[in-house]
Amino acid sequence: MKSAIFVGAGLPLSIKDRPIPQPGPHRALIRVHRCGICGSDLHMTSGSAFDVPCGTALGHEYAGEVVEIGPGVSEVKVGDRVTALPMAGCGECAACLADIPLHCVALESLAGGYGEYTLIDTRKAIRLPDALSFEDGALVEPLASALRGVRRLPGLGADLRVAILGAGAIGASAAYWARRLGAGPIAMIARTRRNEGLAAAMGADAFLTVGDDLPDQLNRALGGLPDVVIEGAGSSGAIQQSIMLVRNGGTVLTLGGCIRPDTIMPAVAMFKDITLRFSVAYGYADFLQCVQTLDAGAVEPRALVGETIPLSALPERFEALRSGSHAAKIMVDPWRD
Repeated sequence: MKSAIFVGAGLPLSIKDRPIPQPGPHRALIRVHRCGICGSDLHMTSGSAFDVPCGTALGHEYAGEVVEIGPGVSEVKVGDRVTALPMAGCGECAACLADIPLHCVALESLAGGYGEYTLIDTRKAIRLPDALSFEDGALVEPLASALRGVRRLPGLGADLRVAILGAGAIGASAAYWARRLGAGPIAMIARTRRNEGLAAAMGADAFLTVGDDLPDQLNRALGGLPDVVIEGAGSSGAIQQSIMLVRNGGTVLTLGGCIRPDTIMPAVAMFKDITLRFSVAYGYADFLQCVQTLDAGAVEPRALVGETIPLSALPERFEALRSGSHAAKIMVDPWRD
């Protein structure tokens, strides 16, 4: 099978032939139909301390069709259309029992969505309803990442004023869930107006660009300074900017995942008496809620998808994405010519 492999920082991904993996217990083999390109893959191949090992098969926002199941598997069957958490855990440790699989003591990555086939943990798989496409299924992973953070915000309700820094996939997904979970006015903030239409489609009431008068703009757009600022930019300085923008006593939620050392002014956060919290990844319940919400007709996240490319185009496009100027979500179809 063909798969996109990380061969070293500063080098494009390499499309290589690899053996089709065989599913063991709790595993199934899927034919990948769609896999979204995630910003974390760019981060983890950039020459930082967070880089994955050379030889890693990337791609974790996937959906596909089950083509083979391992011994004793009962959760899925051949022919099922599925999405799945791109990881496996022991199922018994405190993290697994709390549905925080990323913190499992025996965590195993099940990336490989930038390839024709990959393995999934059938205990973490969800069948796609008939109304949902493989593209919808590949959107579940980024949606679930935002959902986990947003649903933990204090005071979600019609009076909660929300500002979101960053208008990419994570910021837009946060707007979607803030709207779905009952937040009040939502303003999205970006450097340019390129994703203004996406912000509106995902539930934002206002779209603002960064400038010296940003606090005044937020006051007017939200009817007061934000109770919550969600940092979805992942860039240096974004957390401090969020601290400056949130109201006294408010909350800053960071989802962006900056991988470089960053500077904040603790005294400002302390004086403003704010809560600073982080959220990472998701659990099975988050995936399930995403699928159920999309199936119920709340399909606004389809606006995230800009284009679909073949696997052969991925290495060049992947490197081009490092400039930051791209559609919120580009999908890979490993079987497209």
